[in-house]
Amino acid sequence: MAPSLEDPLAALADSAPATGWEETFALAAAMAPDPAGFVAALEAPNLPLAGRSAAQADVAVPPAQRQRLQQTLMARSRDPEADLRARIAAARALGDLGDPRFERRRGPDGDYLLPPLVPIEGGEYPLGSDEVLYQDEAPAHTVTLAPYAIGRFPVTNAEWQCFLEARGYEDERWWDTEAGRRWRRGEDTAEGPKQQWWDIRRFLQDNPDWIGKALAEAGITSKQAEDYQSYRTMADAEFEARLDPWYPPGRQTRPALWDDPAYNHRAQPVVGITWYEARAYCAWLSAQTVIYLGGQAFRLPTEAEWEAAARGREGRRYPWGPGFDPACCNTLETHVRATTPVGVFPGGDSPEGVADLAGNVWEWTGSVYSPYPYRADDGRENPEDAEARRVVRGGSWIYFRGPTRCAFRFDLTRLSRFGGYRGPK
Repeated sequence: MAPSLEDPLAALADSAPATGWEETFALAAAMAPDPAGFVAALEAPNLPLAGRSAAQADVAVPPAQRQRLQQTLMARSRDPEADLRARIAAARALGDLGDPRFERRRGPDGDYLLPPLVPIEGGEYPLGSDEVLYQDEAPAHTVTLAPYAIGRFPVTNAEWQCFLEARGYEDERWWDTEAGRRWRRGEDTAEGPKQQWWDIRRFLQDNPDWIGKALAEAGITSKQAEDYQSYRTMADAEFEARLDPWYPPGRQTRPALWDDPAYNHRAQPVVGITWYEARAYCAWLSAQTVIYLGGQAFRLPTEAEWEAAARGREGRRYPWGPGFDPACCNTLETHVRATTPVGVFPGGDSPEGVADLAGNVWEWTGSVYSPYPYRADDGRENPEDAEARRVVRGGSWIYFRGPTRCAFRFDLTRLSRFGGYRGPK
């Protein structure tokens, strides 16, 4: 029997702490004599709960009501006046209900979600920085780019789910380099994640004060601080032995952390993918669009294209302007402590309309991590270079503000399963 709406309804306000009634109401929607009316009654006190209820497979609501819910949830998730927690809750409910910004279509290899794209004008753009913070950003120079479009958001788990359902990890067509095909077959799959941890350990050894600073600023927990201190000081052989059970060798058929509820909601950006996985997804999506779009060529952006989208012609320091603002992105300063659904920081959008360029997840580019000045024809855009580390951009929820500057460059081994990606065409 469905509970009466009058009893706990006042306590269900989406701005109030969770009461325990939320799950009961979500389950009760399917049992109600009038599911559409039940969902409608939830909208005013708790819009995300109404969306979650309507998203259940056994809850029938009219298409017009579903569309109105989607639009209202989308607006709430992008409302700069709404509390961040309310925006996140709305975005998650929108992901459950189906985000209309990602158009579901049918391709030769099953369904796919067509991402919203932002056009970037061709022309001359500033690249790099002469600030003394990081020498690898110098010298500041300009590049000339052809027009392109870039994903408005990082690729989401909902998009990646289509790739999994199309058996993208089983189909060698999408793995277009020999090194990528080796990874798909299960060769050296533990190498990248282990190298990632060796890089972290080297950073901790080179920056011994970082642990105390991060702990003092609530960037890490006391348990993390204890673990990092242990990793920093243990012998090499002991550290390698610690990594072995974490990263067993063999074939990988889904992103790392795919089954972790902290990272796998449909509205969150996909994380834990290698450079090769990101490229395979691009190749698959390109082939999927052939029927409707004549075969758009989706690919990883070059680092010059990524930076141009973030900085614009005027050379912004951050995607939104000259100064850092923790309300504009998901970094350690924001205190979310996890990835957030895409697009819930509207104040962090670039003027052109690209979201989440700062924070949330590192984003792969196609470029080799080579010294500046940037030249696209000097080999740094060669996908067959199996040894070179690749550039990632944008920073992450797990880092402080430094990497969110538009000019910041960071590198990872192609086998690292550390970040996400957005694609241009």
